[in-house]
Amino acid sequence: MRHADGVKHGKDGSIQMGDAVALIKGEGKSLRRKEKRARIEQIRASLGLSDSQRTPTPGETLREFYKRTNMYWQMAAHEHTQHTGKELRKDGFDLAEARYRELKPILDELAILEAEQKAEEQEPETSTKKRGKKKR
Repeated sequence: MRHADGVKHGKDGSIQMGDAVALIKGEGKSLRRKEKRARIEQIRASLGLSDSQRTPTPGETLREFYKRTNMYWQMAAHEHTQHTGKELRKDGFDLAEARYRELKPILDELAILEAEQKAEEQEPETSTKKRGKKKR
């Protein structure tokens, strides 16, 4: 289902993973700073990026991510499989790996976009034209 923003959303209103990168890049139009910031927040919210147990931090490897969040993933796996011991650890790792692989390209793109936005905000606005009477 497409919303007014032109992006396909899931049944629950969340942004589809494939469309998130297009959203980040603002494909089809150039985005102003406020629009970029709003889109970044929209993507973060729809993908659940504020949940540190389910989201890798910038620059974090899969190994580091699982080491930091293994209890969360093992509990999530146990709810579905009722496995214990080594099987449970493997199931938990598989869940963590799927989440990591799903989010990694989007998180990388978000980091680039946020760095560009920060750089833009730090440079003085030179393109702003004064409105009023023109001098002849």
